[in-house]
Amino acid sequence: MFYFIPAWYHQQRPWYDDTPLWFRVFERMTFDDTVNQLKMFQTAQESSCLLILNYQPQFRYFLHKQDLLGADYWSFFDDIQNISVRSVKPIAFKSLQWPKGTRFLYTPFAVVAKRAEEILAYIQFAENGNLLSIEFQKDGRPDKHYLFDDRGFLSSILYHREDGTRSHQDYLNQNGVWQVREHLSEGHVAIEVNPLSDHQFQQHLYQSWEDLLRERLAVFKQSHMTPEDVVIIASHLQHNDLVLESFSQQKKVFSFFADRYDVTNLQSLSSITQTADLLVVDTEKEERRLQESLQALQAEKRTVTRISPFDTRLRLGHSQMVKELTIYFHIDTIDQELLEASLLSLLEMMDQNRLIELQLVTFNRQFPLSQLEEWVCRQIKEGFDPENFFTLAEDAGENQLEEDQAFELSRIDFACFSNENQIIEALDTARLVLDLGEEPDLYTQIASISAGIPQIHRVETDYVSHQKNGWVLEEAGDLPEAIHYYFDGLANWNASLVYAIQKMADYTSGRILTQWKELLEKD
Repeated sequence: MFYFIPAWYHQQRPWYDDTPLWFRVFERMTFDDTVNQLKMFQTAQESSCLLILNYQPQFRYFLHKQDLLGADYWSFFDDIQNISVRSVKPIAFKSLQWPKGTRFLYTPFAVVAKRAEEILAYIQFAENGNLLSIEFQKDGRPDKHYLFDDRGFLSSILYHREDGTRSHQDYLNQNGVWQVREHLSEGHVAIEVNPLSDHQFQQHLYQSWEDLLRERLAVFKQSHMTPEDVVIIASHLQHNDLVLESFSQQKKVFSFFADRYDVTNLQSLSSITQTADLLVVDTEKEERRLQESLQALQAEKRTVTRISPFDTRLRLGHSQMVKELTIYFHIDTIDQELLEASLLSLLEMMDQNRLIELQLVTFNRQFPLSQLEEWVCRQIKEGFDPENFFTLAEDAGENQLEEDQAFELSRIDFACFSNENQIIEALDTARLVLDLGEEPDLYTQIASISAGIPQIHRVETDYVSHQKNGWVLEEAGDLPEAIHYYFDGLANWNASLVYAIQKMADYTSGRILTQWKELLEKD
């Protein structure tokens, strides 16, 4: 059996829920190495199980979002809360017990429960629209905070003091009886077990979650694991030492992804290199940095392998079925000067070829998209043929005077994306991806190569090979040449698609999994 320990953690409260409110979901990327590797093992029908160490009451939806809903898992918080149900069940917030006369006001971000002029609660939702939490108010301050499980029950209650600060949080079983209480004093956390809890614990009080985690992991290991099992760990400072201590008998694979773990931290890396059987990195750059650190630690013999992730939620090669040539332009990674210069070059090409369409994408909710749209419209009117870019607005009346008629951009879209699924949907019909930053967005690169879409960059990356699945610009002025390379006929575009298919064949064929097994069997 292969056990996966992910690193899906809250930045402020260790071991706490990291589910964002629906309108904040793109503040972090949820796709990572664990998602990619687990799918690889599932495709090969290899027995695998996730070990979830932190509190995640919305975990089933997360699995669904990543196409992992059928994955087997063990949850530390399910264990201590004595929860065994797996199926998802929605909760209708209006069906809960509310004081007589309560009315519900719908705002752009939440539902507000009010009685007369008093605010009773703020009702918050997760990305998929299911109930996430209810923040009850008392005398204009936070009182208690209900957190709901996506399986259809109240999971925990966070209590506040009269000054609004957090007091403690009770973690409940399915019957609403608290099992474990987390005391949230300033600078100190203590874990209290209910004397009448469903489980038998070794202590009544624990100084930290780590102490209780060690105890419950030992119970799980004794009842479920064998020394032949392999633990695949998403390397993270929060759990590395705990995992090394808890699974000393099992073979261990440590995976390094993006900037989650600093491989130049020799003190931290030293404990990993002493016990890890295999080290996995996602890029050539990270592999070089890790090898340098291993050399400094005199641990060069440690086996290192590299896997560049693919997101299998994307479909290959759908854009060639539509006549429009859509350019997906991610604009967060470049400054205003380069953005404007690139847009002028793109507008000139669009003026000459009416099949080219442009989608300008940001993940930053504060990005002034309306100002950018005004600038684009101004450039079109001053330097290009407006008839090639504007159409009569759909709501313009037939009998309006010509000078009063409203026009809108027809081939340029301005979008602010809040989640990975929106990127996936946009790339489904995109013919080319453009990211001209010094550090192109990581997930956009992963998603593009997963969809077989060529990318244009200004820098070399592990995800783009020049004239194989993209184009690396030597100068910004080379942008038209790169676009023509992929838009003038389908030969070069199809070559990029074939390149991506060959890359992903390693995952579907099980070759990488076989390689892992061979490396782990070496002494």
